[in-house]
Amino acid sequence: MTTHTDEPKIARSHTVSGWALGEWADHILEQAGLGVTIVDLDGSVLFYNKWADARLDRKPEYLGQDVRDRHHRAVTNPRWNAMLQLFIDGRDEPVRYVARPYGKMTILVTVSPIRVAGELVGLSQIVQIRDEVEELFKRFDTSGRESFEREMLPNGFEEK
Repeated sequence: MTTHTDEPKIARSHTVSGWALGEWADHILEQAGLGVTIVDLDGSVLFYNKWADARLDRKPEYLGQDVRDRHHRAVTNPRWNAMLQLFIDGRDEPVRYVARPYGKMTILVTVSPIRVAGELVGLSQIVQIRDEVEELFKRFDTSGRESFEREMLPNGFEEK
């Protein structure tokens, strides 16, 4: 396993001067409110966050193991290998797809390349549960922002 310790190269226009993302990165990943899993180029699971632990098939014994050993359907591994090859061949845009790996639960998946100093070192997988996302849209379609504002501002909002 390769460890990369160099600072991420983030465009200065995206970061306040003097602030380092690295100081917060692990907290952001852990508290993102969606599933985050990181694998290396060999398919070894390097990280998954608490959301993924609670909702997806993630277990401590999977760390360091090939993600392909956990896929339930035969077609999944050739698809995973093809997606990895896209990133090896230079694709930078994420791959997005919908899956139903656990029976009834449908998930929305975004897989992105992780490049350090221009070198592909791994992939990040971001997962949301379709029912959770659809419920938020239904709530918005029914009440607009009102129900969200009531939840966030139970004492109302006064303009100053």
